[in-house]
Amino acid sequence: MTTAFITLTNTGYIDYTLNCLKSLEKIGFDKSLHCYCIGKEGYTKLSEKGYKTTLIDEEENSNMQIFRHGNWSNITFNKFKIIYENLLTHDYVLITDGDVVYNNPNFLKDLIKHIGENDMLIQNDRLSEDDHTNLCTGFIFIKSNSTTLERFNPKQMESMKNTTGWDDQVYVNMIKTSLKYSLLPLHLFPNGQYYYKNHATIVPYMIHFNWVAGHDKKRKMIEHGKWYM
Repeated sequence: MTTAFITLTNTGYIDYTLNCLKSLEKIGFDKSLHCYCIGKEGYTKLSEKGYKTTLIDEEENSNMQIFRHGNWSNITFNKFKIIYENLLTHDYVLITDGDVVYNNPNFLKDLIKHIGENDMLIQNDRLSEDDHTNLCTGFIFIKSNSTTLERFNPKQMESMKNTTGWDDQVYVNMIKTSLKYSLLPLHLFPNGQYYYKNHATIVPYMIHFNWVAGHDKKRKMIEHGKWYM
């Protein structure tokens, strides 16, 4: 049984990816995070530090982007390319965003234990365990099978490139009823808004510092003692 642990980043986002990598080192997680990097400068930074890195040579998409503006749709389209590529060669794919900070090395064991008959386990982007209205694609554990190979095939959403407001999260929420999935428990895999509200009472496996834009993420990470750069 093999698991691909992957992330998509670009040159403008590289410090967040490095912070994510540092958090994995701090908890002693022994599986390499494979970084797919858009832009040669970011690729070089990661490679020189010894991280497993693959270059995506799209310099026009290598700068920091604002959520669902500019080249956002083209950048996030690459998520499906790397997910699909790894679903073809592994039993499972765990894709993480770079604004995730890891706290406990047992997160992968927990995912494998609970995947069961599901096609994927995915982070909830709401405040309630029962609210399925917005799945978060910043952290997904996907089983390789005929259903996921069809749904995550980049050919399914090729036409959505260059579409303002479209991204991987829009697509996954659109097709979620065709997948068997479970939401990850918020106290162990919190999104940003849940963590900011409940950080004093939970001990999570990881924290996704979303629900803030641009470099407000860094300020939030510093505020909560999770910036390691």
